[in-house]
Amino acid sequence: MSEIQQPAAATTEKPKTRIFIADSRDFPDPDPGKTPEEILRLMVDFMPELNNAKIEQTEKDGILYISFLKTVGTKA
Repeated sequence: MSEIQQPAAATTEKPKTRIFIADSRDFPDPDPGKTPEEILRLMVDFMPELNNAKIEQTEKDGILYISFLKTVGTKA
């Protein structure tokens, strides 16, 4: 006789709190379902200087801080 295996209990991990930082200002997470890259694209609409920004992430005390760092470029 074969044993009937029970499905593994689903672990529901609470998403981390994310805080976005741009231009030395903190912004709450507008949509936890979106990636940091998607949030950056949303923010470029009202902060065009972030158009070529680099993304850095750090975690402290269970909070994920996502920084959008402006990059210096030249005008064509």
